[in-house]
Amino acid sequence: MLPVDHVLTRVVASDITGQVDRLPANAHVVIDLTGIAGFDSDGATELLDLQDRVGHDRLTIVGFRQAAARLVGTDSVEAPPAPPREHGWVVRRLRNLAVVQPTDGDVLSTDDLEPMLTRALAEEVAIVVVDLRNTTGLTPAGLHALTFASSYAAVRGQEMLVVNVDAQAAEVLRGAGLSATTYVAPEPLGFGDEPS
Repeated sequence: MLPVDHVLTRVVASDITGQVDRLPANAHVVIDLTGIAGFDSDGATELLDLQDRVGHDRLTIVGFRQAAARLVGTDSVEAPPAPPREHGWVVRRLRNLAVVQPTDGDVLSTDDLEPMLTRALAEEVAIVVVDLRNTTGLTPAGLHALTFASSYAAVRGQEMLVVNVDAQAAEVLRGAGLSATTYVAPEPLGFGDEPS
């Protein structure tokens, strides 16, 4: 987060550009212009050029709309639309691992797991975690996707960790011939069926 609290001129924008250029190439940056008193076209143009150069997925600029509203003397600023809610299986990247899991609030079938597993395994990570909490159970298609992913991960030198697996699915996975670099972790007690 790079907050800006003075008028956005070409000099200020050049300073911000230098700060962003010194950050690691994979760092996500948010430039917050909410507190600026104003901006000129040179400063605005340079920041927008920086965003185009670095990429909109890596650099977000917030606050232009509020600053423009203050300049023209209106308080009515239309709020930007909320980002669309994710659905289905997602891949979340955390440092040197990728986590494949259902989106918050979704209960999913493992039939649809394969595309996200493929995406996670393509990431430059050491560990791929597959979280089976909030699933309807391990289906034959899900088992096939996990066994194939296990072999593929081993070939790439990655470890795979399948977590929150109920007791029945854990038995099936252990008998499926997973590679030695794949680990199955049952769900903690208190979730699903407790052992008898």
